[in-house]
Amino acid sequence: MRISLPLLSSYTWLNSLKASQLQRIAQAAGIQSSGTKACLITRLKEELPQPEPENQLRTSTGTSTSTKTSTMSILSIDMGIQNLAYAHLLVPDSNSNTATATAPAVVKLNAWRRLAVSDVLLDPELGTDPPGKTKEGRKSTQQKKEKHTFSPAEYARTAYALVTGLLHAYRPTHVLIERQRFRSGGGSAVQEWTLRVGVFEGMLYAVLHALGCERQQQGGAGAAPVVLGVEPRRVGAYWEGRLEVDGPKKKKKASAREGKKVKINLAGEWLRAAMVGVEAGSGSGSGSPFRLSVADDPELRALVDAYLRRWAGKSNPGTSVSRAKAEGQVAAEDDGAVIEPPDVRKMDDLADCLVQGVTWLEWQAMKQRVATEGADAILQPESGKL
Repeated sequence: MRISLPLLSSYTWLNSLKASQLQRIAQAAGIQSSGTKACLITRLKEELPQPEPENQLRTSTGTSTSTKTSTMSILSIDMGIQNLAYAHLLVPDSNSNTATATAPAVVKLNAWRRLAVSDVLLDPELGTDPPGKTKEGRKSTQQKKEKHTFSPAEYARTAYALVTGLLHAYRPTHVLIERQRFRSGGGSAVQEWTLRVGVFEGMLYAVLHALGCERQQQGGAGAAPVVLGVEPRRVGAYWEGRLEVDGPKKKKKASAREGKKVKINLAGEWLRAAMVGVEAGSGSGSGSPFRLSVADDPELRALVDAYLRRWAGKSNPGTSVSRAKAEGQVAAEDDGAVIEPPDVRKMDDLADCLVQGVTWLEWQAMKQRVATEGADAILQPESGKL
């Protein structure tokens, strides 16, 4: 991330802007954009970076973390019960020193998974020991999954296993958790699954908070990760209009289904660019300041390849899988077989956690730009208007 430019001493220039301009700045920086002009100014001054010693980055929670001494490790979680997904992103140290560089900063996709909450206690990657691959072991696994009742006690065990497993596996500096709403799609009814997901979301926060307090009291090495809730509505508003949905840009607000397609397309463009080796956003219209790369892990790359195959066939009807292979958009297997892990069937969950993580990084970069460049960071040169 480009963090090394000195920050402006104050934000007095915000007072001279119109409310609509303040809203544009807030939206571009991932800050709540509703309220009166006075409220917007107060909120921007509180959440934009404040003058700090050199080599420091102030997060939206007020926690300062060094930007030249440690790699940012972002764990982005898309909440769910049957379809919880997470992406682990790494931002190397070198990106912190490129304030004047024109090349996009590199963000490495280190892990990317979708799983059912009922599988967490049986997942070897999260630090548990599932039964062996014998007939008896498979039967025991199935019985345990069938007994998953989502009682508070079971939620607690699962939340603890998931959090401790993820912290041990990825050692994140920041944990981003998708915020949940009780109602979706404008409906008046509160669905049972939204209550279940909401309860599990709260338990994740509770476990993370408890572990952080415990580490602080024991004086353990290393700081606890910064835990942040990310509103899907704000992520969607940020990307609205950056990728066209089935044709020319629409003036009306995108539906939830169209919003999912935008995120699926964004993830597809970024992953295709990463696998082919071109700059992220070149040809996608996203204008992202980051370039995504994919870690050299066979399972991760198999999942990325499967996602791209499915995306090429469903999101771009004119591009067949064979044509995508011929153009080098996806990696073809030697025997022509298509490896499609089960997780790829729910593309929206995988896309959501990846887009959420990259979006948060873009918000931090935009906050820094606003702090160093003022309104010019978002001012459109061709029109002179925000």
